[in-house]
Amino acid sequence: MLSNKGLSAQIGLRFLRVNSNKKFVSFISLSAMLGIAIGISVLIVIMSAMNGFERELRQSLLSVVPHGEISMVNKPIKNWQKIVAAAKQTPGVVDGAPVIQITGLIMQGNDLNAVQIDGILPQQEQNVLDTYRYVDAVAWQTLAEDHSGIILGQGIINTLGLSVGDSVNLMIPKTEKDGRFLAPRPISFVLIGSFSFGGQIDHSQAFINLNAARQISGLVSGVSGVRFKFEDAFNAGPVIRQLASNVNQYVYLSDWTRKHGHLYNDIALVQMITYLVLLLVIGVASFNIVSTLVMAVQDKQGEIAILMTMGFTSGQVMRVFMVQGMLNAIAGCVLGGVCGGLLAVYLPELIGAIESLLGHTLLAGDIYFIDHIPSQFKSFDLALLIGATLVISFVATIYPARKAAQIKPALILGQ
Repeated sequence: MLSNKGLSAQIGLRFLRVNSNKKFVSFISLSAMLGIAIGISVLIVIMSAMNGFERELRQSLLSVVPHGEISMVNKPIKNWQKIVAAAKQTPGVVDGAPVIQITGLIMQGNDLNAVQIDGILPQQEQNVLDTYRYVDAVAWQTLAEDHSGIILGQGIINTLGLSVGDSVNLMIPKTEKDGRFLAPRPISFVLIGSFSFGGQIDHSQAFINLNAARQISGLVSGVSGVRFKFEDAFNAGPVIRQLASNVNQYVYLSDWTRKHGHLYNDIALVQMITYLVLLLVIGVASFNIVSTLVMAVQDKQGEIAILMTMGFTSGQVMRVFMVQGMLNAIAGCVLGGVCGGLLAVYLPELIGAIESLLGHTLLAGDIYFIDHIPSQFKSFDLALLIGATLVISFVATIYPARKAAQIKPALILGQ
């Protein structure tokens, strides 16, 4: 013997499987299921792509730009070792490294290229940034010992047609104490290596030895800034402000969001829009469930009346149609979850095949920090989508189920 709930579920399943005399009801039921399936598939793909972009932002871009930085205002920052040692005692700080930043021009024949030159100590720098991973190990080691060597972004090298071993002429602007500009003086370096991070950094960045940068900038001692790496890059603002309290001079504070925060904001914006679209898509699908059940109630009035004369209670009748509506939602969730999960997992390969077919790249590596569409499927996202869909679908079944339970058997059977 089936329990009351089991009997209601069995009848609800039978109502769903039996072909209706009104084919339009079956069509609406199928539309509701497909609407849920398509909505979940599309949304899980979008959410996986956004997760992929966030992962690439953490692993790629945030590995080669400082999470936080303090820079000199009127005078150089002295005793950077003491500042770094104190900073490492602050929760969330991994390490720090000195830098002397110089803005200049690279002149190659008649071609000019603006460049941001960072004077660094390679061995200390690799505790803060993963720059060394993108540079030949020999070139990185040479930079630590050779004060005449320079490492350039691959974009600069391609633009100016340079090769390793070539002489690189830098034009460094000079100013007098009253602020007047003097004629820039050329300084020659030897190109010892290159890097390719992706994006605009490759077209504007160069590295030289810290001592060479000190001679060029005219700093007798100290550095122009100290860069830091944090355990959580997305908490950079509060941490860098806390670090500044340990510095006994006026300094500028900055973190990675000042220059590259728009990328993370764009990702967060798309994620927020995705959740709003989720609610709208599920809402539309739920309206289809309501429409399906309302028409099913109208179509099954005779069967409902017979069941009620046989002793079915109002609660059992409600459960019959709630089961019918939830079966549609569950079928849509299963179909959408499987299709969306497969698409999300193989999204990079699929996009790569489309790019090969069209002969066009969707993301240009010389503009963005990556040249492919990333994807990171998370089971939590799928569970969130399915859970939200089932809850909203359950709420959507209540109204038509109550209408079914309010049917008067005497009126229906007496017609």
